[in-house]
Amino acid sequence: MELQLELETVDWLLIAAALIGLYAILLLPLKDSEEWKGRGISVGSILGIPLAIFFRTTRGLDLLDKLARPRLFWRLVASAGIPLVVLSMAYFLMLVLLMTFFMIQEPPEPSSYNEPRNILLIPGLNEYIPFIWGWIALFVTLLVHEFAHGILSRVEGVRVKSMGIVTVLIAPIAAFVEPDDEELFGGKDRPPLVDKRARIRILSAGVISNFIVAAAAMALFFGPVIGAISPVDRLIVVDVEENSEAQEDGYAMGMVLMQANGRDVSSLKQFYQDLVGASEQGKLSLLFKDSDRALSVTGQPQRGILVGSIFKDSGAYQAGLPANSVITEIDGQKTADLAGFRELMNSTHPGQMVNITTAQGRTYPVNLTTRDDAAIEQGGFIGIAISGNAVFSGGATFQEAPARQFLEQLRAVPGMGMSGFHLMLSLPFAGVPGLSQKGFPGFSGWLTAVFEPSGWAEPLGEKLFWIANLLLWIGWINLYAGLFNCLPAVPLDGGHIFRDLVQSGFERIVRAEEAERLTRTTVAILTWLVLTSLLITIIAPFTNGLSI
Repeated sequence: MELQLELETVDWLLIAAALIGLYAILLLPLKDSEEWKGRGISVGSILGIPLAIFFRTTRGLDLLDKLARPRLFWRLVASAGIPLVVLSMAYFLMLVLLMTFFMIQEPPEPSSYNEPRNILLIPGLNEYIPFIWGWIALFVTLLVHEFAHGILSRVEGVRVKSMGIVTVLIAPIAAFVEPDDEELFGGKDRPPLVDKRARIRILSAGVISNFIVAAAAMALFFGPVIGAISPVDRLIVVDVEENSEAQEDGYAMGMVLMQANGRDVSSLKQFYQDLVGASEQGKLSLLFKDSDRALSVTGQPQRGILVGSIFKDSGAYQAGLPANSVITEIDGQKTADLAGFRELMNSTHPGQMVNITTAQGRTYPVNLTTRDDAAIEQGGFIGIAISGNAVFSGGATFQEAPARQFLEQLRAVPGMGMSGFHLMLSLPFAGVPGLSQKGFPGFSGWLTAVFEPSGWAEPLGEKLFWIANLLLWIGWINLYAGLFNCLPAVPLDGGHIFRDLVQSGFERIVRAEEAERLTRTTVAILTWLVLTSLLITIIAPFTNGLSI
């Protein structure tokens, strides 16, 4: 399986490299074309390879002048946001460096989480970002960011030469507003038109606007929108045994069970009774990836307890009991549900040997140990984390969808402080085990089968989920783009801001010429550190298993 994953990754990289090479060759005639430059189209290089196409226009510049008229307001907003930008710069830099340190110390195994394409926030390329909602959110992010730069440039009297978009292949990857560099940074024989404080306001404007939009979108998402979404009692497929009849029949993790033998299903007990009472093999209706599936389920259904994970060096670990097993008996006594399981375990004692039978047809002799919280829990300890009640049939394991717990977790995020902030940042990638195994794409596709609008949003129907997805992705991408742009690495906004801040500090203790030299050195070191860290993030998974 690991070898297959590595080969698929290599194939993907070779195909991508070939396409990029062909694309770069096609752009070569445009690279130095004065005719196309006269039309506002030019080609830029990435790492020396012509890949980016710039589309420039002077249309709309009058709008920037009109929007910039309340100058005092914009200066106050930008000045108030600068401390947040500096804090975000320090926070995200530490996050990147910590991630790099852990990857060097223990490189992760190659997986979809750390594929190079999933590092970039490009919908369609990044498999965790939905295509439609992602592109809408990315467009809003770029528009807000660049317009903010343009407005503050005009507020401070800096000329804006043009604005436009940047594309790679057919994908727009950035929007830009092009201030006059000489007026903003100064030229060889010309000082800048603005002082450092004004320049920092201009450079910070894009990030500040992203943070404002992210805060507004997330406040609406976690407030009235999440408050109007209610869970629906459904069963989902949480595991499919390899080489089983269920796998051959087409079962997959994440399927939502809608009906069994023609009846709506809302509980495990009802599902089990419907299967047991059927005169022939069960006929199930399931929802998966926006499509309905009609599948059969074979084999005698069994109720039990699903093993979520195994604690290392425990009795279960020593016995070889695997995760995702469904425990149906302990020493011949049924464990149909959690209540029965706990009652049975409370009658055991540490050091006792018990035989655990699973629905997969295997028996494991387990030597019970003592729990760390033995004063609270009586009986012996198997060494497992329990996922909950389950029904196993034909190789497929069914559980009640944890939609209620998921909503409770989402609603608690705003009050969780920094841990909630980190949860929000990781949510699209980590998802919720048992509900969204490949990240959380928002309330779309099959996930809408386990939620429904309620309260004020009930008349909206499924349109509420559209609103939820729009707010989630606009908020998330604005937040992530803002944080990334805060990194103290040129040419990012944070790099230029960091340079001005550092130079202002040096100028207080040394001569201007010395301050300039120290600033260039400091900025170069930070830029190298950030770029190296990002490169290690891409390379580290491919070094897994190597000795360092």
